Amino acid sequence: MKKILILLISVFFSVQVSAQTQEVLPTDETSKTNLAGNYIYADSYFKKSKTGVILKNGLINPFFYGWRFVVYNTEKFFIGGYGMTGQTGGPTETGTMSIGGMTAGYDFTIFDDIYMDWGLSAGGGGGKSYDETTVIDEGGVFVEPWIGFNHKIGENTDFNYSFSYFMMPNSKQYNGWAAFNLRIDFIIN
Repeated sequence: MKKILILLISVFFSVQVSAQTQEVLPTDETSKTNLAGNYIYADSYFKKSKTGVILKNGLINPFFYGWRFVVYNTEKFFIGGYGMTGQTGGPTETGTMSIGGMTAGYDFTIFDDIYMDWGLSAGGGGGKSYDETTVIDEGGVFVEPWIGFNHKIGENTDFNYSFSYFMMPNSKQYNGWAAFNLRIDFIIN
């Protein structure tokens, strides 16, 4: 019995070692080429992440700036987090607002260096605005669906513009506005 157990263990480890030493060649389904023409394997996306700088301009009045970090869980699906702060108000009022949360999305290729991505961001935030007579202090949870386009501008740099709709149901001041977003992503392998 002891010899059979040793034989099974040695066969198991020899199969594991031989499986690790075999090179997997790229196929049309598992590889792409980067700008230099080198293969990018699908498993390399598990190691890829992006960090980026965001500018968000609400079509009504808020203006935000912030940071985002995502990690690719598969070749196309990513998840991460971000935080932003910015100015609110109009001609007669001033204020600030900060938001932070999680984001998840999916991207796919349209042309060689142009990708389309869409996703959902959710989290919490709050802000305060005031004019000469009124102070508004509001916040709560938010949900923001978005859709955008990525353009490669370098080997490890993407430029993105997207459209989103910001919803904060517990807030009268900050609920329901459309936004135009600009982002520069830096790919970390």
